[in-house]
Amino acid sequence: MGYVVMDAERVKELREERGLSKRALAAAAGISVDAARRLEREVPVTFATGRAVADALGVEPSPSLGRVL
Repeated sequence: MGYVVMDAERVKELREERGLSKRALAAAAGISVDAARRLEREVPVTFATGRAVADALGVEPSPSLGRVL
């Protein structure tokens, strides 16, 4: 299983641009609220979580969104 560290500032920026709370982002991505909180603290998450968040934010996964570990 692979992991990625999301760029906390970029995730927060995109989330706020879309008017989403962390709870709403979690619901849209199908992840836990704790996982959504970890994103904005740059705690590693699985590729699947990173992909789900990118999809929920309406963007493609890219180096500007996070880095692979």
